Amino acid sequence: MFKSPMFKSLMSCLLMSLFLMSHNAKAETWEFEISPYLWLVNQQGQTGYIDENGIPIIVDMDMSFSDIFENLDSAALLNVQANKGDWQFWIDLVYMKLKYDTKTEFASAELSAKQKMLDIVAAYRFSKQANMEWYAFAGGRVIDISNKLEVRFFERRRDPSFADEWYDPLIGIKNKWSFSEGFYLISRADLGGFGIGSDLSWALNLTMNQDLSEHWALKYSFRYIDIDYDDNDFIFDVASSGFGLGVTYQF
Repeated sequence: MFKSPMFKSLMSCLLMSLFLMSHNAKAETWEFEISPYLWLVNQQGQTGYIDENGIPIIVDMDMSFSDIFENLDSAALLNVQANKGDWQFWIDLVYMKLKYDTKTEFASAELSAKQKMLDIVAAYRFSKQANMEWYAFAGGRVIDISNKLEVRFFERRRDPSFADEWYDPLIGIKNKWSFSEGFYLISRADLGGFGIGSDLSWALNLTMNQDLSEHWALKYSFRYIDIDYDDNDFIFDVASSGFGLGVTYQF
């Protein structure tokens, strides 16, 4: 799904971090979590490109979850986490393929859109109290957007394709609050891009975990992510938000 050099570099950094952390924390045991989930996402913003005449072709996006679900062709959402001592690593994948009617400034159109986003993150726990833990984290986010626009203007038709892939470094902070037996709340915020990939991206995530047994848990979440990217004649300025529901297997 991701074959770019920047994805391979991110994976190499993750594997190196795992090796160093494992070497420095031999007395601790590994704990893993695998969580497929559903994200009831809404999207608002703009995407588009600069044509050969230097004219911006902008598509407005304003889609509720029901719109996205109705136009969803395929999707995959998965979070994988590894814990050892004070260290924590996670990979989060969001993939969606959509097709829906929209409008440009000049005509009606149909947009086919593939959106892939992969977070690879390493976190360190710098504070632990009776029921409260704090982590600082850093990592990267690979974003791959591929669009095809079928524009209809009277009897004329155009089918431009526009896409780009980029990498956003990111930093953030995470809190885990165990407020009741079998329940805990995770709050996470990150900031990324800094002009290296996106001009700026930022995200908020709230997740409540409910333990069902030693190995199984439910996740109830809310996620918001805002990405502002404008490079290589490609424009993507979109905010995605919505509630989520997932199931976790812990071992």
